[in-house]
Amino acid sequence: MKKEIDKAIDFCIDALSTPNDNRQEALGNDAEVLDVIKKIADIPYKGRGLGIGALGYKGYRSSWKDIYERFEGKKEITHPLDWCTAALLLYDFADYTEEEILNSAQKITYDDIIYNHILIHIITNLVIRDKIEKAEKYTAYFRKTKIFKENDNVDKGFLIILTYYALKGDQKNFFKYFTACKPSINRSEVNDAKQSLVTAYADAHGVEAAINLCRHKNLGTKYHSDAIITYAVKGKYQELKEVFNKYPELKQHELETELSMLISAYENAKIRKLPVDDDFEILFERAKQVDRKLRRGDGKLQDELFLNLGLASQDNPERVKRCRKAIKNNSLKKELLIP
Repeated sequence: MKKEIDKAIDFCIDALSTPNDNRQEALGNDAEVLDVIKKIADIPYKGRGLGIGALGYKGYRSSWKDIYERFEGKKEITHPLDWCTAALLLYDFADYTEEEILNSAQKITYDDIIYNHILIHIITNLVIRDKIEKAEKYTAYFRKTKIFKENDNVDKGFLIILTYYALKGDQKNFFKYFTACKPSINRSEVNDAKQSLVTAYADAHGVEAAINLCRHKNLGTKYHSDAIITYAVKGKYQELKEVFNKYPELKQHELETELSMLISAYENAKIRKLPVDDDFEILFERAKQVDRKLRRGDGKLQDELFLNLGLASQDNPERVKRCRKAIKNNSLKKELLIP
């Protein structure tokens, strides 16, 4: 089976090395590649077990099974990203080393963007295994690309390292690699990493230490909410009330951070069946006073607060009715079913 997998990988590389006027299409021997993918699904997995592709939100990385399911029932492969994903799936199953993957990917002569995707996978493998020095060396293998302007893409590799240290709450190494990530260019990615750093640091060292960390010149008070998000997620409603009393600067009245966090913690406490003060009336009245101009994502913050408060009150149909009535967005209103 090893020879068949190696051959299928070569077909993927050949497809990504074939010139085509249509940049959204790459043609090759997809029938044989799909056949091999189907066959290996019946063989016990003995791959790397590190996940596939880049690190996603909060460090999530697709598993082999996640990627395989994208190919179940697939009749053809025509898009370059699909060829790339098929190659990564096969690399992982065959337990290719990082060196072997690089040697294979370097045969891609036509699509530098896809080649860089594979390199990101390689560097992520190394970082997850804490082989940071080796990961740094691999950043030199990025190929230059030009969309609006030429980019050497080295920062993409350092972003992986930055995210890794952010998730570990390692502020020393985080700021060691901060500048190399070109934060003025990769604003969204760096912002996500900052949020992860503050949250992980709070988990490890406590809220007060995280507040002090936010005083760093590259952070700031906007990340205060990330220092306490873990309380909300874990349903630590009682503790969160004490935190806000002790550190009033965390309340951020202009963003309604305190109320948002309290209602979220209240909801999660109810879901986890944790003991909490019955503060429904207090939270409901405060939610009524929220400025309708404040938004959360694509919707109004106030509507989301009433939705979460209603979801926290599934043991009390009358309260759910009141929350449902208070929601002005019809789509959100429908999400809150009366028990």
